[in-house]
Order: sequence, then C-alpha cells, then structure tokens
Amino acid sequence: MSQTKVAPCYDCGHDETEIYEFKNHEHEYHLFTIFDEKIILCDFCDADFGSYYPEYLGLAEGSPMDYQMTLIEKIEDPKMGKNVFCPDCKHRLKFLDFLKNIRKKNST
Repeated sequence: MSQTKVAPCYDCGHDETEIYEFKNHEHEYHLFTIFDEKIILCDFCDADFGSYYPEYLGLAEGSPMDYQMTLIEKIEDPKMGKNVFCPDCKHRLKFLDFLKNIRKKNST
C-alpha cells in the first residue's frame, strides 16, 4: 500500500469524486467526536453517518442507530493531505484507525 492524495473527510476523502468536489469547494468539513473518538467528516458523510449498522461500529445487533456526534469545530481552511488507502475494504487508514478504536470501546 502506498500513500495517496486525500480530501479531509476520513470516510470518503480517498474517493475521486470527493477530491474533485473538494477542489471545487462543494463541501464543508467539521471535526466531531463520536464515541469519544475524533473524526473529520464532510457535510455529506456527517449527515449519512447514522446509516452505519450498529454491529459495524462494534455495538450489539439491534442497538439504536442514534449515534451521538459532538461538533468540535468547522475546519476553516481545509487542505488536501496524504493517507494510506486500502483498495480491498475501500477505506483510508484514518477511518480504519477510528473504526478500530470505536469497535474496541463499544465491544467492552
């Protein structure tokens, strides 16, 4: 795996469409805490985060899909970055680290 250019969103920032939309200033980015873990999401992904099944996030099957997101701040001057991307699972390392941490917290 190698580093690739990414937009700020941990969830979709690796996607070519998101990179294009980032360059055209089509999204805002915000820093949130979810399950006491920090994550940067674009305005599309923060609206869509509640669609993740509870089991995917390490919660018991059938848990309410009402995930507490706390807005920390708007990213005022978002920048492109670099991150490792997994072509098999279609996620970047920042998101996978976030996911690993919340799964560990939610499984205890």
